[in-house]
Amino acid sequence: MKTCLYVGSFDPITNSHLNIVLDLLKEKEVDFVYFLPVNSKKQTTSITNRINMLNLVIKNNPKIKVLNILNYTNNGFFNYKILEKLNLNITHILMGSDLFLKFNSFLNYQDILNKYYLIVIKRNNFDLNNYVLTNYNNYLNKIIIINKEYLGSSTISRKELVNLDKEVLAYIKENNLYN
Repeated sequence: MKTCLYVGSFDPITNSHLNIVLDLLKEKEVDFVYFLPVNSKKQTTSITNRINMLNLVIKNNPKIKVLNILNYTNNGFFNYKILEKLNLNITHILMGSDLFLKFNSFLNYQDILNKYYLIVIKRNNFDLNNYVLTNYNNYLNKIIIINKEYLGSSTISRKELVNLDKEVLAYIKENNLYN
């Protein structure tokens, strides 16, 4: 079974985030996805709010589950040790190319590449294929590039309240988030 961990701030979860996961499941790139909302320097709302919004969009899909990073770490930040603590038979890690460009600065990034497959989502017309060939030539069989571009970002969604599921939008308004 190909089990994927989608790590991100999801602040908020956008339609693009969900469409990426649904496409990966439909195309059988992966069989199951765990969303893991984590803290970041840019985050503007609590992990609890972000988990609540994620749960609204997965709608009891049996192939998607939301994890609470606070069950694995007190500070809510992601690192290699969290992967070991999860104990979920993760085979793939999903990230956007913006995060992938910083991947070689991660602690133990080579251990991650040796143990897991990376699924990287192309963003902003960046030549991701050439970047991987140049910087990760020894790991070409471990990096899966999704060339379909998904428009939108959490930053834009926070500011303009666009590209959001109607239930997420209602949750944002009811809880007075992102004002």
